[in-house]
Amino acid sequence: MGWRTRWHITIRWDRAENSPAGVSVVERVVDTPADLGRLVNAARADPHVVAFPYRPVRELVGDEPQRCRAGHRYAGGSATRPVRDWWPCGCGGHLAIRCRCGDVRVEPAKCAELH
Repeated sequence: MGWRTRWHITIRWDRAENSPAGVSVVERVVDTPADLGRLVNAARADPHVVAFPYRPVRELVGDEPQRCRAGHRYAGGSATRPVRDWWPCGCGGHLAIRCRCGDVRVEPAKCAELH
């Protein structure tokens, strides 16, 4: 598991008929700063666009572990059903998965030693 940054942008036109999509508000999600730049530049160039706020959003990507380090399946019965917590961190935070046996997995583990 790891972090990726995506950008959410909302483009608003003065009237729906002035929008290429035929609606007054379009929400998009892009994966690169270059893609965001293209949308921002297009919005700036369109005299009918009245606003285009955007914000970065960090997302965890990748597969969650299926077993604790003792080998218990997290999807098992009540003895191994995990407890999921969120640990805030300067990196964006960590998913903490605690097995009933006491094992704690922290994902992404990049800075797990800080916790």
